[in-house]
Amino acid sequence: MKLLLDIGNSSVNWASEKKSKFLSQGSFIYDKENIEDSLKNNLPLTKETSKILLSNVAGLEVYNSLNCWIKKHGDIELWQSSVDEKFKGLSTSYTESKQIGIDRWLAMVASWDKYHSSLCIVNCGTALTIDLVDTYGHHLGGYIMPGAELMHKTLMRNTDKINVSMTNTASIDYASNTQAAVNNGIFLALVSAIERIVKKFSVESGAMPKCIISGGNAELIEPLLEYQFEFEPNLVLRGLLIAHNTSI
Repeated sequence: MKLLLDIGNSSVNWASEKKSKFLSQGSFIYDKENIEDSLKNNLPLTKETSKILLSNVAGLEVYNSLNCWIKKHGDIELWQSSVDEKFKGLSTSYTESKQIGIDRWLAMVASWDKYHSSLCIVNCGTALTIDLVDTYGHHLGGYIMPGAELMHKTLMRNTDKINVSMTNTASIDYASNTQAAVNNGIFLALVSAIERIVKKFSVESGAMPKCIISGGNAELIEPLLEYQFEFEPNLVLRGLLIAHNTSI
């Protein structure tokens, strides 16, 4: 059995996999100062686990902590994914492929493997990313912007009189109080950016791309969008499994 890990800037998504089926899955916020405890308390590492597949954007320190934790549990192989400049016809536009986040690349791998069409891929995490792929599998490029929580934290940190929490409801309606104005303004900014890019890409390509949305805040943002998006949970993990199976 394999354990798949998608380590982001603030959270870990995981799934246990056997014969290409996810048996269990989950996510948790981790403590960068004590990553080993976070892993110990949240991951289902069992005697059946023979291999761990890793997507990591959190840096070398987190990787080293994970590797140290794994070694305490016997002979478990750790396989870390990297960007393949060409994957089944999918290619990146980055001149230095290592600069593109592995999570973005794996989301494209999973999407291209499933649809083989022009794509607009949105991932709603700590950062919100948008990537565009044409019908030939060429990654045209993309965008990175602060996600909802990061926008909120930045606004709170840099203003004196705005000190409100985000609501539990995603909305872009007119707001009649400060809390709603902050909340709805954040979602309006994200939704507007996504829709602007979809419109631009569809006009330039002459056709509507397959639009895919994933990530922790995807289910909040997707209903606000005018364009039809396909919600794909565990997109990075599925790309991770595909990349691994293709490499062996």
